[in-house]
Amino acid sequence: MDRVSTTNVDLRLARDGGSPARSRPERPMFPGGMELGDEEAEAAARVIRSHNVFRYYGVGEGPHEVVDFEREFAAHMGAKHALCVNAGSSALICGLIGAGIGPGDEVIVPAYTWNATANAVIASRAVPVLAEVDDSLTLDPEDVRRNLTSRTKAILPVHMRGAPADMAALAALASERGLAMIEDVCQAAGATYRGSRLGTFGDAGAFSLQFNKIITTGEGGVMITDRDDLLELAIDVHDCAGRARRGAGLPQFAGWNFRASEIQGAVARVQLSRLDGLLERMRANQAGLAERVGRLPGLTLRRPNDDRGDAGICLIAFAESSALAAEAVLALRAEGVEAMRVYDPTVVDLHVYQYWKPVLDAIADAGRPPPECPRTLALLERSIHVDLSPLNDEQDLDEIAFAFEKVAHGVLGAA
Repeated sequence: MDRVSTTNVDLRLARDGGSPARSRPERPMFPGGMELGDEEAEAAARVIRSHNVFRYYGVGEGPHEVVDFEREFAAHMGAKHALCVNAGSSALICGLIGAGIGPGDEVIVPAYTWNATANAVIASRAVPVLAEVDDSLTLDPEDVRRNLTSRTKAILPVHMRGAPADMAALAALASERGLAMIEDVCQAAGATYRGSRLGTFGDAGAFSLQFNKIITTGEGGVMITDRDDLLELAIDVHDCAGRARRGAGLPQFAGWNFRASEIQGAVARVQLSRLDGLLERMRANQAGLAERVGRLPGLTLRRPNDDRGDAGICLIAFAESSALAAEAVLALRAEGVEAMRVYDPTVVDLHVYQYWKPVLDAIADAGRPPPECPRTLALLERSIHVDLSPLNDEQDLDEIAFAFEKVAHGVLGAA
């Protein structure tokens, strides 16, 4: 239903005394989290009843949930190996060190991502080099090229807010320069680029199972790779006795304890079975809303690198200026839509590089000039972002679209 064209509808903005477009609260945006139910509870209980909650040993024969999840996750994503760990950050660190990244190396990271991405580079004892994002809000291949030096050893694209980065251009650049590529898929589990799952284009892919992500175990992560040698070193990184536990000899790296528990593995197996259904619903919601918002005045949708590959977790559009974006966000909130600007200079947000003090300090300590990414900041300031819960029904989507229509005509079209 196109509510703007119906009669007897109050088209005044809610901020100006009109009726809000939304008639009920926004749905929770914890896709896998809201799916947690009896199957996950039974999976966790099965492990607890066995008394074997540690992945390597216990009382008698254990259920081996982590091993089974690793096998199932690798198959689902189209990778040879998967390593289940305790966090997405740990998966990134395992992938970086496993790929040979170490002291003095430079790793190119987008200036828009959760700060854990750049922190993982520092934890790997390398130096993060920040590059601009383009209007897809993912790593700009041309700015990556401008930031290459003789010390560059890896590119770390982030499939931010569920959207695939330009993997064709980035993979070609990595191949041309002999660079490793580690994909941060923490916000895009199951999404694709040209028909292949994200995380399979580089040397390793890192996923998060934290509560805010598409599928969840509350906290957790997974690294995938096709490289046997990378996996072997990552095993040492994630468990200081990992290689010895597997009967593969003494550790070759002074690793940490990033291990996942059998309870995490059991819950993760159930959540993995839900992934494609969640993606199908979110993608359908995004496609329907994008078709309506994309034709409104004063709004330009985020450019996709792959129309069909996006996970569909949100809709992002750009206003013509940061001031209009800020006004539009306030007007949408008055309509009952939980909109936001990705970057608001008055709000501290660790997704934006200006707030990454430990990262900026590490860059300065390495003798590099302070990073400047003005295009990234300009794009993020002009952005209007809304989450798209898989719980949304037709009424929710109609009301969100109506809110955008009211704001586009009442704020953006009037500018």
